[in-house]
Amino acid sequence: MKKVKEKVKFKAPGLRIIKTIISIFIVLIISKFSKGLLTPYDMVVVAILAIQGDVAESLKEVRNRISSTIIGGIIGTIVMSIMYISESNLIDLVLIPLGVFLILYFCSKLIGKSEFIIIACYVFLAITLDEPAEISWLYPIKIMANTIVASIVAMTVNLYTPKDKSMVKVVKEK
Repeated sequence: MKKVKEKVKFKAPGLRIIKTIISIFIVLIISKFSKGLLTPYDMVVVAILAIQGDVAESLKEVRNRISSTIIGGIIGTIVMSIMYISESNLIDLVLIPLGVFLILYFCSKLIGKSEFIIIACYVFLAITLDEPAEISWLYPIKIMANTIVASIVAMTVNLYTPKDKSMVKVVKEK
């Protein structure tokens, strides 16, 4: 029995892949120069999620992400402050579920934006459950800044569409 050698065809990465990698590269550079204010992990995750198939979808994703981050950040900051002032571990058992309730109610019932819930809850929990070495207003601002900066970078990169799309092809099929 003869083995038949087949040519392996590699497909060129698409523009979305290239834009995602460029966004990651840029947010990593920004994170390095931020002297610890911006976190590379958070920014890279946001950059990956923000690049969508087309610019309109990316814009919608970025707008939703920034809005939900601000909602979760504000409620998280208020709850974190009360937890810090109370100095009682038992109050956390009431405040954290109450904060999630506020996010769920506000997003779904008051403003009708259920798509904000997951990110808002994530940000809220990152603020209230993570235990930074020093509780301060800087921590929630840092979390919100990561999302906002990475979203803007990804959106800016995604706006670029080369006039000659052949320049993004790495391998041309024959």
